[in-house]
Amino acid sequence: MSPAIPRVSEAFREAFAAAKVGELNFPTSLDASRRVLKAVENPDIGLATLAKIVVSEPLLSAKVIRLANSVAMNPTNQVIRDVRLAVVRVGMDPIKALAMVLIMNQLRQSQRHSGTRNLSNRLWERSVNVAALAYVIAKKMTTLNPDEAMFAGIVHDLGRFFLLSQAADYPELLENPEALAVTINDLAERATRMVLGELNLPASVVDAVLASRQYGKTMPPATLGDVLFVAGALSSRHDPFNELDARVIPIANTAAALGLDQSTVAEVVAASGDEIYSIVVALES
Repeated sequence: MSPAIPRVSEAFREAFAAAKVGELNFPTSLDASRRVLKAVENPDIGLATLAKIVVSEPLLSAKVIRLANSVAMNPTNQVIRDVRLAVVRVGMDPIKALAMVLIMNQLRQSQRHSGTRNLSNRLWERSVNVAALAYVIAKKMTTLNPDEAMFAGIVHDLGRFFLLSQAADYPELLENPEALAVTINDLAERATRMVLGELNLPASVVDAVLASRQYGKTMPPATLGDVLFVAGALSSRHDPFNELDARVIPIANTAAALGLDQSTVAEVVAASGDEIYSIVVALES
């Protein structure tokens, strides 16, 4: 490791430690998506008004129609091509998740360094996979809201996405993936609190994301945090930061040590393959 790496890592840590809520630097291209998210968060908004907002955002419209016609949302295979009807079928929470998908996708595409692009793409694939798994696990194994579980899965790594976008100002750190991973992992919890707070996400989602680092040892999962933990443990998309951080025990090993009955969940997941695939396609496309 270059002698400069610890110094650069410390500079990055200090800069983020000095940041305050309301001063976080989001790319300006996120403004439209953030406006959509803010509108969806309005408890008084109706589906008719929401449909008008969705229609005005072509990318969001396409994603809503795609999700409305997915196996998970459309088991009878009655095709919808009208955005307004798609909004009614999908509902508020999934549309909120799709607006967040656009924000994360724009963060991902803003990466200027090849190393961060690779990490960002892998983290994105994992977030989408965890979101789909969380939806199915919540729907099939719990009484929790599966739409909220999907949304929590989408945003559970948003803090690290944001940190990765900020790391572009520290090129020496980007040249050392292991040091970058350690630095971002160390800052991840604070970044998650700040970024999710800046976006005014529900406290239940923020609490679940923060709690998902631990497993409550209940089966079926009793909380949204447990659903996210189990989804992360079963995800076929490995965490790229944790793979680079030698301090981190693989989540699958942690889950086994905690007594997670993975076979039970795996059976549910296997039986829901079409649903999971359809959600992943709707979110990624």
